[in-house]
Amino acid sequence: MVRFYIHSMQNFLKKWAIALRGIKVNKYHLTILIFLVVTFFIGDSTILKRYSYDQEINRLEKEIEQNKKMREENIRKKEALKYDNESLEKFAREQYLMTKPDEDLFIIIP
Repeated sequence: MVRFYIHSMQNFLKKWAIALRGIKVNKYHLTILIFLVVTFFIGDSTILKRYSYDQEINRLEKEIEQNKKMREENIRKKEALKYDNESLEKFAREQYLMTKPDEDLFIIIP
């Protein structure tokens, strides 16, 4: 069975001999070629998968940094709301559209 695959692979390479002139194809070269193809292009840890995993890791690291910055900003806002009445009033007016009893509220939608 293995000889059949080696023979068919040699026939395939002989058909494309124009690109491989001067290279003698034997079972050792063929074995090394198959090993390299399987190692780098077929299986669970291919070069393409490794590249996509690295991109995903970089994207997730950037997302983590953004979330850390947002968390720090939210902690700062929370502390400001806890101890400063003016910022609490501003937050209530902007986020929940609260008004004082003698005020009118106009909402302009662009």
